[in-house]
Amino acid sequence: MDKQNETRRVMVTLSDHAIAKLDQLVAEKQRELTKNPELAKYNLRVNKSNILEAWLSNQ
Repeated sequence: MDKQNETRRVMVTLSDHAIAKLDQLVAEKQRELTKNPELAKYNLRVNKSNILEAWLSNQ
């Protein structure tokens, strides 16, 4: 199973509470990116899939 399919599978199985926490983490990480002038110039975006893929690759 590739990363994208695994990420979709995990997203479908998450509870509403877990999704809300993930949304909160995305917002926090995005704020960190925009506050850092070195990273802000690249216009990076964080989303739930990015975070889940990173988490799954560390498992």
